[in-house]
Amino acid sequence: MNYYEHTYIASQGLNNKDLSDLHQKIEDLIKKNKGKIEKKENWGLRQLAYPIKNLKKGYYANLYFSGEPAVVQELEKIERIDSNILRFMTIRIKNIPEENSELLQKEESK
Repeated sequence: MNYYEHTYIASQGLNNKDLSDLHQKIEDLIKKNKGKIEKKENWGLRQLAYPIKNLKKGYYANLYFSGEPAVVQELEKIERIDSNILRFMTIRIKNIPEENSELLQKEESK
């Protein structure tokens, strides 16, 4: 069993219901393929470094999960097809970090 960090950016045009449905779809896909979500972080609507599909903002989400490589293959296959997902990235990590990301730590300290 491997650990993965998965970050994706969803279109800024999604309403709250569509955004939560998208998050749930991705989580269900991981669970369906025998993966286990260890930790999730919602980074919210953020400015993109450069325009993607003429959009300047996107909803960022970050997941830490465990599973086999087949989970990642299926997840990325579905995300390539979904027009609401602008970009995504999955990396294999050695262990799940216990503390929140620096981005969330900065927001909590405000």
